[in-house]
Amino acid sequence: MNEFIHRRNAITETILAYRRNIVRLLLAKESSSNNKNSLVVESAQSKSIKIERIPRSQMTGIIGNSNHQDVLLEVQSYPYAEIEDMYALSAKNNETPLLLILDQLQSPSNIGRLLRSAEAMRVHGVILQKRRTVGITPAVVTASMGASEHLLIARVTNLARTITQLQSDNLWVIGLDANTERNLLSEMDLNRAIAIVIGNEGTGIRKLIRNKCDALVSISMLGKIESLNAAIAGSIAIYEAREARKHIDR
Repeated sequence: MNEFIHRRNAITETILAYRRNIVRLLLAKESSSNNKNSLVVESAQSKSIKIERIPRSQMTGIIGNSNHQDVLLEVQSYPYAEIEDMYALSAKNNETPLLLILDQLQSPSNIGRLLRSAEAMRVHGVILQKRRTVGITPAVVTASMGASEHLLIARVTNLARTITQLQSDNLWVIGLDANTERNLLSEMDLNRAIAIVIGNEGTGIRKLIRNKCDALVSISMLGKIESLNAAIAGSIAIYEAREARKHIDR
C-alpha cells in the first residue's frame, strides 16, 4: 500500500536516498512556483520523478492535517533490510558492527529521534520487533527528518531469538536500564562489536530481553532528575559507542 511522506526535509532525504519506489511528488496548486519547495522540486526532477499539482485542500485530506508545507511524496512501503546487510555495511566501512535494537517503542517521535541520531553516528543497522513496535511509518520518517531513508532497518518476528543470533555472531548486547546501579555506560568497554537495546518508553526493556542481554547499563545522572527520555538516553549511548572507536572516519 502506498504512503504519503510530508514535510520538506523528510521528502528531500527520501528522494536523495532513492531506496524506495517513488510514485509521484504532489505540489499544492496554490503555492507559487518560486518558493521554499524549489529544492524538493529540483531533487525530484534530478531523479525524473513525476510531479503533479493538486488543490491544497486535497493534500490536507490525504494526510488528515494541514502540516504538509504544500508538498507530499507518494511512495511505496519502506524497504526493510536484513541483519546480514548490516554486517556487510560494517565490513565495507572496515568497522566492527554497531547496531541499535528497539524493544517495543511506541512513540513515532522517539523512534524518529533515535533514527536521526543513529544515522548521524553511522550506526550500521537498527532492529525492530514486528509486534508492538512502531514500524517505519510516514510519521517516523518525518520525526527522523528523513534519516530513516538512509539507514538499514530490519523487522524481526522474535527479538529474543535475534539477540541470540547476534551473540553467536560475536556481538556484545547491552541494554539501557535506568534502574541498574552496577554498570555505568561510561565505564563500559564499547570499542567492540556491539548492539544497544532501548526499551519501551514506559516499561523499559522486557524481562525476557533483559535476561538475554550480556549486560545492563545505566547513564550516570549528575542533576536532580532520575531518568532520561528513551530517545535521549539511546542517543547518548550511540554517541559513546561511536566515540569509543577512537575516531570517526569522514
